[in-house]
Amino acid sequence: MRIEHVSPAGGTDVEIGNVGPVDGIPVVYFHSPSAAGEELDGAAEAAHATGLRLITLRRPSVAGDQPSTFLPTVADSIAQVVGALALERPAFLAWSGGAPYALASAARLGAETGPLHLVSPVPGALTGPDAVPNQSARLQEVARTTASSPWAGSPAALRDYQAVAAPWPFAVDEIEQPVTIWAPTDDEIVPPRLAAHLADRLRASTVIDVPGAHDWLIHNWDRVLRSMAGRPDSA
Repeated sequence: MRIEHVSPAGGTDVEIGNVGPVDGIPVVYFHSPSAAGEELDGAAEAAHATGLRLITLRRPSVAGDQPSTFLPTVADSIAQVVGALALERPAFLAWSGGAPYALASAARLGAETGPLHLVSPVPGALTGPDAVPNQSARLQEVARTTASSPWAGSPAALRDYQAVAAPWPFAVDEIEQPVTIWAPTDDEIVPPRLAAHLADRLRASTVIDVPGAHDWLIHNWDRVLRSMAGRPDSA
């Protein structure tokens, strides 16, 4: 993954990671809260094969200490990066806890973005009056994330998980872009019923059931990127 620093006009410096051809069709990728996009290294071959340039905002580089406002803070940073890189209606791709950031950014940018693809997405706020019902055991743990939680291994990861769990300060049902949800059938973290919960709240959504667990994307970059590139499904 190529790491670059971007200095948006009127914003603060942030780090982005890239894989795929530098002149490829842009796709903004939203990484898991547990890392900073390192999983994209596994997507490099598929990105080159499909002509897609995957760009991820490395959220640990984004300033802001309050989890309750971090989703819109990231959305603002995404808008600044899209402008600074002159990306024309990039598609969005998100995995797991990256999905809330993709949805917040879609709500922020509106028609300036293309379609969304969400894989094993956290399906909504995990706390507060609009918390997702019937959460899996793992999501219930994420909802209670503290500095001592073993999965929150850094201040940035703690902020990221707590922001995902907090009430979402945007309306999912006002997102106009078409959303494809990839729902692994054996996902114990975001089981298909929770993927369906999110799909039901979106204006335009399609759910694709695939065999596998929560890490399905890591083993199937090629299938997802081919779909995003409009090429026949090879799976």
